[in-house]
Amino acid sequence: MKTRSAKAIKNVIASMIFKGGTILISLILVPMTLSYLNPYEYGIWLTLSSTLAWIYTFDIGLGNGLRNKLTEALALNDLKLARIYVSTSFFSLLILVTAIYLLFILVQSWLNWELILNVNAQKVQNLSYIVVIVFTFFCASFVLRLIGNIYMAYQQPAINDLLSLIANIVSLILIYLCTVFTEGSLEKVAIIYSAAPVLIFLLAYPVTFWKLKEIRPSVHWVRFSYIKELMSLGIQFFIIQMAGLVLFTTSNLIISRMFGPESVTPYNIAFKYFSLVNTGFAIIIKPIWSAITEAYANKDLIWIRKVMKKLVWIWLGGVLLTLIMVLMSPYVYKVWVGEGIRIPFVLSVFCSFYVSITNWCNIFTYFVNGVGKVRLQLYSSIISGVFFLPLAFFFGSVLGVAGILLALCVCLLPSAVWTPIQYWKIINRKATGIWFK
Repeated sequence: MKTRSAKAIKNVIASMIFKGGTILISLILVPMTLSYLNPYEYGIWLTLSSTLAWIYTFDIGLGNGLRNKLTEALALNDLKLARIYVSTSFFSLLILVTAIYLLFILVQSWLNWELILNVNAQKVQNLSYIVVIVFTFFCASFVLRLIGNIYMAYQQPAINDLLSLIANIVSLILIYLCTVFTEGSLEKVAIIYSAAPVLIFLLAYPVTFWKLKEIRPSVHWVRFSYIKELMSLGIQFFIIQMAGLVLFTTSNLIISRMFGPESVTPYNIAFKYFSLVNTGFAIIIKPIWSAITEAYANKDLIWIRKVMKKLVWIWLGGVLLTLIMVLMSPYVYKVWVGEGIRIPFVLSVFCSFYVSITNWCNIFTYFVNGVGKVRLQLYSSIISGVFFLPLAFFFGSVLGVAGILLALCVCLLPSAVWTPIQYWKIINRKATGIWFK
């Protein structure tokens, strides 16, 4: 128990440092990129990147399935099984992403991205070319990012945060050089932002498996018969991810379609400001998922109870912080991005609601994910995903951009109720039926 707690605390501290650096750089990148592009082009990039982020769900849950199964294998000190899981996951994803990329290239010529993103073709040149370039880098990142799931299975999420920090540093340097030596170019921004993570994860790949030789992926250790074992939990994670993407990544596309690409910019500035609380909370709970998997496998429920109580108190502190951020938001926006972009106060209010609800849900969904009892989360995610789009269009037509956030909050409310109930039932060994699947 002490070793597990010490490892979690150590990673939280390291993650705070690395993630803090990433947050600082991302905040600097917003006004820097806005000074290089105009709000219209910047809105296009935000919409495009969030739309193409859908590709990350096409691992059909193998990433999270590997995370849980690898953690269990390591807890039992079964390194042979661990290596089979890693090798099978890597090569399965490589085959999958190759098929996805070839399919995309085949259908690309029939896709009208100006129409999809509601973009004025006269304002942006070579949009289809930019999409292909970005998609190519996203596909490469698709496989390489599996390294992050491995570090999380080893309860070392701080290393994953370090890689993200380095990628952001590379992006910052390159964007700065562009602002000094070149004219504004959406193409350059898209390439820099999408290529930087690929470069860093590509360099991290040999270093990772030099360090973790015992689980290095090899064709010799591929066992496609184990895909079913990985997928039994992974396919549920996949559906949950798909529903989550409908909730969390289509917002930019909906705003672009309803109000134009330029409206995506103020929405994302407010979202990025309040997501600082999400990010800080994520740093704390990120090691908890795999630690709970290990603790639950070893039947250490006392440790789990203690950790969950601490997380609830931390969440309350986060709620207070978001209230302070709402009051300060007009002044923060003015200093951060200047007076050229107007961000309605109601948008900040709904952002604070969204952040608080999300963090509350994450406390208990991380527990549920860690113990692998995700069936109820699966059904809830599907229902939320189905209702989000009509709610977003309805509230958006009434309240404008802020209505999209209100729709998100409404869709998350059921999870805020049932997740703590499921936790209580499982931890007290009273879970039956759907509560224990």
